[in-house]
Amino acid sequence: MWTLNLNASLAQVERMRSVLSPEEIKRASYFKFEHLQHNYIVSRASLRLLLSVYSNVGPEEIHLRLHRKGKPYLLNDSSLHFNISDSNGICAYAFSRDAELGIDIEKIRDLPDIDQLIEKNLTTKEKKYFQKDPGNKLSRFFQFWTMKESYLKAIGEGMRLTPENLEFSLDDGDIKLLSANGAYDPSDWQFKGLSLEDNFTGTLTYLGKDTLIRELSLDLEL
Repeated sequence: MWTLNLNASLAQVERMRSVLSPEEIKRASYFKFEHLQHNYIVSRASLRLLLSVYSNVGPEEIHLRLHRKGKPYLLNDSSLHFNISDSNGICAYAFSRDAELGIDIEKIRDLPDIDQLIEKNLTTKEKKYFQKDPGNKLSRFFQFWTMKESYLKAIGEGMRLTPENLEFSLDDGDIKLLSANGAYDPSDWQFKGLSLEDNFTGTLTYLGKDTLIRELSLDLEL
């Protein structure tokens, strides 16, 4: 797992733009604000650079495609599983040769409609965790949100299976999936809570209890 601060100089942004595909460059132009364009360029170029290292293919030669349900994969090397998430200038990447995975990070921030979001996206059992610790309503909501999103990204379902149809428990930091769409998922999914920086939270979803997770940071100067 790699984390990256997307804050970059104009020179760095231009240098990283050079490894993007024409389609990615076009997509960057769709962002209304310049800082969002720059964040997209840096995050996508860094993904290409990391994929290049793992697959031994030049970053300009990386070919990304989408599975039928929308999850990206590497056409050059389909055995390399990866996932990406970004929030408020921080980006996280996860890679594995063993099995599918999903990662989601979020900046803990004020949400005017937090009560409605809790009501809509969490189950009755999950809401009990808010009763135990009402003072940390925002951070707890984002914890549960990243659990659900990382799992949905790992199984490649996206929003086909909505967050309120997933139920998790969170006891003493131990994350467990209780049910998906009303049924138990027999897969050996594991969940690791992430604390990336102040006011950020996240979850990594992966397979295999004995999986070794290496946490690294990416430096734009490299």
